[in-house]
Amino acid sequence: DHALFRESLARWFEGLPEFKVVGQCSNVEEALEALSTGGFDLMLLDFELGDHRGSEVLLSSRSKPFNGKIMFVTVGMTRAEVRQALNHGASGIFLKNNGPELLGEAIGKGMAGETWSDPKYAGHDNDHPMAETNRRVKFTERDRIVLRCVFDGLANKEIAEQLRVSESAIKASL
Repeated sequence: DHALFRESLARWFEGLPEFKVVGQCSNVEEALEALSTGGFDLMLLDFELGDHRGSEVLLSSRSKPFNGKIMFVTVGMTRAEVRQALNHGASGIFLKNNGPELLGEAIGKGMAGETWSDPKYAGHDNDHPMAETNRRVKFTERDRIVLRCVFDGLANKEIAEQLRVSESAIKASL
């Protein structure tokens, strides 16, 4: 969702013969539309998208005619968010503080059917039970609205209709 980062990344890819940039999206709605039209093999997606999360796009991809891969390129995610994204079919998690050569490697592995996990999330100390308990949970405005609706007793389908999003997007918020 950050134009400077997105456009810089696109320019870098355009200079590499093995990649072809077919589009850019600046928000969740554009990303969902892109999934509907297809025509590409890989979507690089930020996890934090303002009031939305990239997991909404990931979950919605299942109901779209999209057969490609989705890889998160982000500032950071909790280990629980990483596990959830990988369990829901993300081909990898790549942190933005890494260099472009490593991104190329991550994409190559993801396109070969392997799952890429940033080195930060690999290793024994990441399995420490206290690793996540000290982090403060950040809720987006959408998460807060969904929680209010859940507390009011609404079903996922009702919440989705009220917010004009897919039911899977609501499930991603829970």
